[in-house]
Amino acid sequence: MLPIYTGTQVRETEATLVDAGWDRQLMRKAAWGLAQNTLDWLKSHGGVYGRRVLGLIGKGKNGGDTLWALSFLAQRGVAVFAVPVNTSADALHTEAMEAFQRAGGRVVTTIDPATDAVIDGVFGTGFRGSFNLPGYLADHNLVIPETAGLIACDIPSGVNSDTGEIPGQALAADLTVTFGTAKLGLCMGEGRQHTGEVVVVDIGISSELQAVSDPWWVAEQSDIQTVFGAPRWDAHKYSRGVLSIVAGSPEYPGAAVLVVNAAAATGVGYISLLAQPPRGKAVSDKVLDANPQVVIEDHVNEKATAVVVGPGLGGTVRGNDIAATAIQTAIQRNLPLLVDASGLEILDQHVFSESIPAFVLTPHTGEMHKLTQRLAPDLAEQPTVEQAAAFAQRFGVWIVLKSADTFVLSPCGLHSVHSATTSQLATAGTGDSLSGMLGAAMSTLDSTAADLPDQLFTALAAGVQLHSLAGELAAADGGVVVSTLQTYIRKAKQHAGASS
Repeated sequence: MLPIYTGTQVRETEATLVDAGWDRQLMRKAAWGLAQNTLDWLKSHGGVYGRRVLGLIGKGKNGGDTLWALSFLAQRGVAVFAVPVNTSADALHTEAMEAFQRAGGRVVTTIDPATDAVIDGVFGTGFRGSFNLPGYLADHNLVIPETAGLIACDIPSGVNSDTGEIPGQALAADLTVTFGTAKLGLCMGEGRQHTGEVVVVDIGISSELQAVSDPWWVAEQSDIQTVFGAPRWDAHKYSRGVLSIVAGSPEYPGAAVLVVNAAAATGVGYISLLAQPPRGKAVSDKVLDANPQVVIEDHVNEKATAVVVGPGLGGTVRGNDIAATAIQTAIQRNLPLLVDASGLEILDQHVFSESIPAFVLTPHTGEMHKLTQRLAPDLAEQPTVEQAAAFAQRFGVWIVLKSADTFVLSPCGLHSVHSATTSQLATAGTGDSLSGMLGAAMSTLDSTAADLPDQLFTALAAGVQLHSLAGELAAADGGVVVSTLQTYIRKAKQHAGASS
């Protein structure tokens, strides 16, 4: 898992070094990294010598970083220019401006149409409030050529480095060169959609960042390998996880098919579908047509190691009764439990008072709001992610919050984010597939292990990552069709090196 920090956490970390007299060194390292990555961009787009690079310069440290970087570029034969934005030239970082001018840089009030790259150095991670940079440029007749690359210094100006929100308007970068670590605001929300490629420059604060107590985390492909990789040579069907699924109804039989398809694609050892006759026959027939290896039962399997409850049950009295019974069975047998969709509607305070080793809820944002309004109305006015995090800690559950970005929020304060990689996963049924994948991952956990929270956190984050990667592969192959997503789950495993 890769740690990700908020802009506030990074600034607080840097502040200790600045107080110790390292301010100039930090700026020079950042500027050097920005210059080197700009050179790399120029090399990949036609060469370096004689090219033209212009900086949009604010009066803060980001403007200073950019001016220093421009001075380094000038030493490599690049013609460099600077436009002060929302300030005057005499208010810019003094030492950096002197270096820029010594290197032959010129302050200008227009952008030459022959400009090859523009560096956005107006605002940094400390920016709060609202600013419309595209509007400012338009009002001042500053036209960035369509052929010019746009490189953000640390973060696109106007992006909140803690949340990814853009209260005003920001320029969409082709490349963001960020310092020390990727910031949370680059990984979620509108911020992620404005970063382009993100490159992290080491400025020497890694050991200080390790002391931060509550970073966010992002799953890596190595986590997919850990959770969904090939089984041991001596594995058997029961050691690879036994997943009992309570899903589908005569009205929504396809939900059960999608959950089972996705679980099977992960490589889980044994799948049991709870489909009580006679109404369950419509569901079981469709599931067996797609996955003949599934065992149809009228109860949670005796050897189950995890239970998934909810997708496609439809909220009928019979469906609610089946879901409630399965949830109580999981509680009594101390089984990891995932509740989704219709199953969320039957949860009450009593259920949360029970001891479950791994209790996971997977609501989308609308379901999260309903759950909060019903069980914790005092949290309902908070932003959705904060609301879900507070709910998780209050009720001792794990929440996988599904939105454009997906969040894993734990009762113990662990939290991860996976940024949206394709909007095509915003399709009916993809949430059912995710439930099957996560349930399969949970079925392989050792619920008695002392490190179960860490295991579960990795399993959920890796499952979200694998689901997203499958969506990317499907989108690249003509689009996401949820009934075929299991094919891309298998391909995604291969892509991540989790298959052999």
